[in-house]
Amino acid sequence: MYAAYWNLKLKPFLNVMDRRFLFSSSQHEEAIARLQFIAENNRLAGVLTGIYGIGKSTVLKIVASNLETQHRLPVICMDAIPDGLLPMMRTILDAMKVDSAATTLPDALMDLWRTANARPDSLTRTILCIDEAHYLATEEGFYFVHYLTNLRRTDRRTQAEEPLFSVILSGAPELVPAIHSAPSLSQRVQISYEITPLTAAQTTAYVQHHMRLAGGDIWSFGGPALDAIHRISGGIPRKINLLCDTALMLGYAAQVNQVTPAIIQQAAGDAGLKPAPPPPIQQENVR
Repeated sequence: MYAAYWNLKLKPFLNVMDRRFLFSSSQHEEAIARLQFIAENNRLAGVLTGIYGIGKSTVLKIVASNLETQHRLPVICMDAIPDGLLPMMRTILDAMKVDSAATTLPDALMDLWRTANARPDSLTRTILCIDEAHYLATEEGFYFVHYLTNLRRTDRRTQAEEPLFSVILSGAPELVPAIHSAPSLSQRVQISYEITPLTAAQTTAYVQHHMRLAGGDIWSFGGPALDAIHRISGGIPRKINLLCDTALMLGYAAQVNQVTPAIIQQAAGDAGLKPAPPPPIQQENVR
């Protein structure tokens, strides 16, 4: 609706994964490099955390794509399901072409164990990426991951034993202390990395990057508006997208030439985002 008004060829702020609009902050690039190290070097497990909307799922998808296209490594990506370990395990068995009629999790795990021991050549070392992994933060859920990292296969060429899985867990920040409370799993995690929010400068770069790639004027959002976007969004990409998409629509409706802080405030209200409170005023000591 607003694309023609702002001279946009594409919609720049949709909350969907689109590699054309990928903005790699230093935090995201570091996360990608660390997780690829885990996968490329046969390490058992790595953990990625961050608050909702920070870009964890995007990082996982990029890592999975890089591993599949650049290194020809098989990757299984899934979301953790609350109380859903059996369907998750069935997904793994199907992806690895392991015949199983198991109706319980222990039987499904044993089917994979038997295949790994009796027919190791039928299995390929696999990267398992589990998003929303904080839903696995139970004794049974962590044992599930522990069991998978315990499985081994023998490399036909070198005859060396190697892990069947490298597991990448991604979830909310509370995932890390939960893992630390389970030593049998925490000792298998070699890398744990938390993605932090964008800085004010990165927020500006993010907005202008998206506008540029969509064919628009990078200064459609003025400097004060960009400051307001960062303050209200807290540097969280999903919130930035919500604010900017709504603001462009409101700016079109108001027929303005540039998005202003007032429009950002209105967009925040329409999108249900509460502006961050202003910093407290520092009062000088009076003697």
